[in-house]
Amino acid sequence: MYLRTPLMVLVFLLLCLAGAISHSSAATAVDGTILYSTDFSNADGWITNSNDRFYPDNETGRYHYLLEGGTGGYVAYTLPQKVSSQFILEFDVTPGRTDDGSTFRFGIGTEKKDSQRGPLIMAEMANKKDGRLFYLKTVSKENSLNQIGSSPSTGNLGTTVRFEDNTTYHVKLTYYAADNRASIVVHKQDDPDVIFTASAPVAGKMEDLTHLYITSIGDGIPGPQAEGYIDNVKLTLPLEQAAVNPTETIPEETEATPAPVTTKPTTLPTEEPTMIYTPAPTRTPFPLPPTPSETPTQESGLNTLILLPALAAGAVFALRRYP
Repeated sequence: MYLRTPLMVLVFLLLCLAGAISHSSAATAVDGTILYSTDFSNADGWITNSNDRFYPDNETGRYHYLLEGGTGGYVAYTLPQKVSSQFILEFDVTPGRTDDGSTFRFGIGTEKKDSQRGPLIMAEMANKKDGRLFYLKTVSKENSLNQIGSSPSTGNLGTTVRFEDNTTYHVKLTYYAADNRASIVVHKQDDPDVIFTASAPVAGKMEDLTHLYITSIGDGIPGPQAEGYIDNVKLTLPLEQAAVNPTETIPEETEATPAPVTTKPTTLPTEEPTMIYTPAPTRTPFPLPPTPSETPTQESGLNTLILLPALAAGAVFALRRYP
């Protein structure tokens, strides 16, 4: 009895240790890596070719932009590594003045910083002939353009959604590498309701993304200006993505089902066009992409299942050896 008791205690402690190891492995599973984030308390690393148009506003802690076609003005940040897989890019934008014919644009691309040359995924707020609309734009590495806006005339099957100056919006761009598709989700600041969401295909490769930027390169219409502020930029590289099973809730009055769009390569003009797409009769509309969710690791559970029978066998052997 004297020998059995310490042995049984030892087995019990080993079992507890195995459980602790399993729990620790599961707890260390993470949803992804934040590759870059800034609240513009400083603007280190953001480089511009026009300091009077693009600069940090120290009073408000935001970054000022003034976009005008034909100027070639930009501000850009070089990422610490190339992005060639799924990602989520989020930011806040407050348009202060959006003239007729002007466009705000921010997204991820390459050192070219050209709004018309891929690869890039970009959010736009344009005041064009269709009104003040949100847009999602994808341009593949092969320079094939796909674009969808927040009105039926620009490919959206839901009701028209327009932005307003002096209102802050939170924008989330997601690239689904497995499906070669991107999505946009827009909220008003501090309001959980989605006012616009849509998805668009990437007709080709989306890889070697190296820069975040606001740019007027590719816009050849001088005169109209888009001025405002961006803030709270965050680029996340999720480990897992579910391509379907939507999780976003869209208000009934602004429900927007993304329209299938053509993937035929497009020769891009100097002036950015307004793309209008007609749903293809043989293609099923793509469900709204979800926010990536945490997926617990399975490896630790497998290790525990292997360890427990081994410990039990050891305990039985010890008990028979020391009666």
